[in-house]
Amino acid sequence: MMPLAAPTVPRVDSADGGLTLAFERAYAEGWTPVFRLALAWTNDWAAAEDLAQDAFVRLWHNRRRVDWSTDALPWLLTATRHLATDRFRSLRRRLGRELPREAALEPPDRTRWLDVRAGFARLSSLERSAVALTAVSGLGSEEAAAILGTTSAAVRSALFRARRKLEEA
Repeated sequence: MMPLAAPTVPRVDSADGGLTLAFERAYAEGWTPVFRLALAWTNDWAAAEDLAQDAFVRLWHNRRRVDWSTDALPWLLTATRHLATDRFRSLRRRLGRELPREAALEPPDRTRWLDVRAGFARLSSLERSAVALTAVSGLGSEEAAAILGTTSAAVRSALFRARRKLEEA
């Protein structure tokens, strides 16, 4: 399985008041949770990489408007959710349904990936996102709710349903 470490960002020397360094720090610290959320939404490794990269491109384009005195991760996770939602809408319009792509993994990793993929396929996008944000990224239900644009009760309910569905699998 491919590592979840952030890909290397080329160093850009500029006199931008530290925005480049702030972005690089956000990239290094945020790549894994952003990728995991994208993977939970798409259930597809390549699509998740694309969404994660797009979220960081958005952050870069908005770097002068972002409040760098706070953690950029909530901003990135929200952007990732919006990008994933846009992707699904576009696919639905063009194809009527999402066509899955196979992950290019070695046989043991592929088997595990297919098990995870099958389990996640049974979950709604809210359930997948709630699992990714809480169980995988370690956020609380309040933080996950803010990112997902819902209530913490809805996140807790989605987690309950997701656990039940995954246990049945």
